[in-house]
Amino acid sequence: MEKELDTLISTVINEKNFSEGVKEATLNVIIDTLIASIYGLETEEEVNNLIDERKVKNGIFIPGRNEKLNVKDTLLALGSATVANELDEGNTMAKGHPSAHIFPIVYATAIENNNTFEEVLDAYIKSYEISSRMAMTFQMKDDMHPHGTWGNVGGAVARALLTNKSEKEIKNVIELVLSLPLATNWQAAEQGQSVRNLYTGIGNVLAYESVDYVKFGFQSNSSVVESLWSKIMGDNIMPNKLIEGIFDPPLITNNYYKVYPTCRFTHAAIESVETIMKDKEISIDSIDSITINTYSLAARCDSSSIKTRLQSKFSIPYVVSCSVMGLDLYEDFSKNLQLIGAFIDKVVVNEDEGITAQLPGKRAAECIINLDNGEKLTHFVGNAKGEFSNPFTDDEMIQKYLNMLTSKKELDKKWLLNLENIDYKLSFKDWLSQNKII
Repeated sequence: MEKELDTLISTVINEKNFSEGVKEATLNVIIDTLIASIYGLETEEEVNNLIDERKVKNGIFIPGRNEKLNVKDTLLALGSATVANELDEGNTMAKGHPSAHIFPIVYATAIENNNTFEEVLDAYIKSYEISSRMAMTFQMKDDMHPHGTWGNVGGAVARALLTNKSEKEIKNVIELVLSLPLATNWQAAEQGQSVRNLYTGIGNVLAYESVDYVKFGFQSNSSVVESLWSKIMGDNIMPNKLIEGIFDPPLITNNYYKVYPTCRFTHAAIESVETIMKDKEISIDSIDSITINTYSLAARCDSSSIKTRLQSKFSIPYVVSCSVMGLDLYEDFSKNLQLIGAFIDKVVVNEDEGITAQLPGKRAAECIINLDNGEKLTHFVGNAKGEFSNPFTDDEMIQKYLNMLTSKKELDKKWLLNLENIDYKLSFKDWLSQNKII
């Protein structure tokens, strides 16, 4: 693996010419993650408790708020907030959310070091490529949650680049941060426990600190990394994934976005149900049962006993019931549960081995609505909308952001409509200030 890692780092770090299209795609990722952070800061009680207890007079402004935190608490708050509402971007090939592990560190580091927007874009593209390739290389155990694991590499590399570290230093940082993953549990998401959000917050702190740990002299190496990720964290390593088709195209251009505030695993099911309900007038009382056939990872999202808001975001029975009844997934889950009542028990989720076999290229779902007259209504979705091959329109994304920022009356939202005219020579901090984000 060491040879491939050397090639990856050298190739990525020394790339100088990114097209305007790649830069625009990267800007879109940054904006999406920024707004997910602002929204999460508004909705999450735990994060607000952290800010109330830890705010300081001299520190880093939290986006969309007047409070300041020290750098570590900023990373903890932003990392946890970004993923809390399941609205942050992701990458199918990486099987997770690279940007949630990069943005908080870029935000804090760029403010600390007064980096330009151009420097931020460059670091973002490169750190996203490296961290996503780590995810593709390490076959992490399915029972683990990806937050706070391979994604930490992205944040660490971003900070190293923004603080002008050498190739050798960046390699040392990567090897060290890969040796410090969190031991995560997928059940935290299924059961709606907010430690799942904290995985990302703590992962950001680990990533940021790893750059300094290397400066202090702490070290790891490739053999330690390989042993950890092939025997403890994962089941297999495929080093060739580190170097196959680097920047062909840049992986940050092959990501997905979400407009539903639920786990990506549920989106194909939501779309398949909505398509059926749009195509035919159906009385809810006439529905005998609903079967969702989907891939293995999504089939785990089968709980119909919902106790927390986070848990509702990982429940196909819940999101399908809401879709059938035309309920807003942004609304309070407890209110929706009351309206759904016993209907949620009519939704059954199964794994289809044929659909599982299509991973990671497709995350599909088939919906079968069984009516009381014996009729079956069926629709299959190969990939939910939002993938780079089937993107949302600009208007759809702008509307998503406006919905998320509705209560932020003091925030100047004009920047949402003027993103094509950003001066990349401007400092990232000044851009945030000009748009009243800080």
